[in-house]
Amino acid sequence: MSQAEGLIVTLAEEPGAEPHWMRVANGAVVQTGEGANWLAACGLAALPDDMTVMLVPPAALVTLHEGRYPDLPARQGRAAARLAALAGGVVPADQLFAAANENDDPARPHLVAVAARSDMQHWLLWAQHHGLDPDIIVPAPLLLPEPQDGFQRGIVGGAPVLRGTDMALAGDLALPELIGDAVVRDVPDEQIDARAIAALDAPPLDLRQGDFAKRVRRSFDRRTLGRLLLWSGLILLVSLSIALVGLAKRHFAASGLDADSLALARQVVPGATDPVQAEAEMDRQLAARGAGGYAFTAPVAGVLKAMQDVPGVSLTALSRDPDGMVRATLAAARMEDINGVLLALQAAGFTITATPSQEPGGRMLADITVRS
Repeated sequence: MSQAEGLIVTLAEEPGAEPHWMRVANGAVVQTGEGANWLAACGLAALPDDMTVMLVPPAALVTLHEGRYPDLPARQGRAAARLAALAGGVVPADQLFAAANENDDPARPHLVAVAARSDMQHWLLWAQHHGLDPDIIVPAPLLLPEPQDGFQRGIVGGAPVLRGTDMALAGDLALPELIGDAVVRDVPDEQIDARAIAALDAPPLDLRQGDFAKRVRRSFDRRTLGRLLLWSGLILLVSLSIALVGLAKRHFAASGLDADSLALARQVVPGATDPVQAEAEMDRQLAARGAGGYAFTAPVAGVLKAMQDVPGVSLTALSRDPDGMVRATLAAARMEDINGVLLALQAAGFTITATPSQEPGGRMLADITVRS
């Protein structure tokens, strides 16, 4: 099936000469012209996005080669044919560019087109300067049918072109010493146009490959973008719903735990209305009985703080009685230092008792009790 729309631009061999162009719609030629005024001639402000653009370089600047490698897989045969064509050039291989056709039959010859890299760059820059980014580049001789023998001759882009079984020539190079007495058959313009139109869908050989392949720009249409946004929104909604369900479960679990804790606390504090109040009342009752965490930590903290102001005093023992009484043993070189700690504890509001003693080595000791 032919492309809906296409633009075929055939370049001239002579510098400064006008190219020939042909506009295709629904598999038929609808407009032709010379020069680069195809937009104005077609009444377009810009080429349609779905239009296929084919560039046809002149026959004199592209040489065709055939390589037969029936013993190699098709892909390797194409690579070997390209290398052989580059090796046979009259200029260094790094100045040439070779492209092979898509022939997957190893028994058939691989067709290779060779052009100078500078020419390829010039053609693409010319196209870019005129607002084109060619999808396909097909050498002019390949718009003629392949002959069984002799030569096929036709007019491509206003210039005569000959295609033989193993060569292609521009019309002015068709010298007798090259073609001899071979039969030359003329190809009607209608047949050449038909092959050019068919090349929009299935080019016989496309030079836009390798280093000169067209860069594909990825784009999203509005429908695709809308679907992406819709699915992204649904995913976010489901994720949010899962998070909210998890939070709700944890909230209900915490509420149930608070209710169970309050029920247990009411066995000790009957008037409690919430867990925080119950905890505070239970701590108060424990403190009044000399029990609970504060009944231990507060006196110990007071002892340690009082010792900070008297560096010569050390703590050699620390314990807690079942009734909440904290017992400690202080040691110092002088009893005056221990008295400084005891005075600091009394000033902090603790109730203390102290029993002094002395070690055999002469160090002074004091067994004390501390209560909030």
